Amino acid sequence: MKKLLAAFVAILAFAAVASATNYSVDEASIDALFTEAVVEANAEALNFSGPIGGDSTVTNVVALVVDWIGLGFFGIHRLILGTQPINLLWYTITLGGIFGLVPLVDGILLIVDLIQGGASWLDNPAFIMWI
Repeated sequence: MKKLLAAFVAILAFAAVASATNYSVDEASIDALFTEAVVEANAEALNFSGPIGGDSTVTNVVALVVDWIGLGFFGIHRLILGTQPINLLWYTITLGGIFGLVPLVDGILLIVDLIQGGASWLDNPAFIMWI
């Protein structure tokens, strides 16, 4: 109880001493920062290549890792591959993609795709991507 009271007194003392009267806002520098940020964001949007904005190999590796750490049960790896968000619902309704069978096969096919050096599963809207 003494520690709680001491903490409360310390917070009250800090609140009494703290003051924001010495701070000022420079509107011009804030506007310049926002303008610079918008330009950089637009430049990144122009270099977009793949569902997560990188190389297709990186996208496949990230999707494979997400699939194998257990999030494949909910279809999160399919979002990374660029599928429609409705597939998350189908994965959940079918108890992890037909009791976990679909994410298992998805993971195996992503490994095969990485070995062959392709990107055949990107932007695939189907629930079962290999059909």
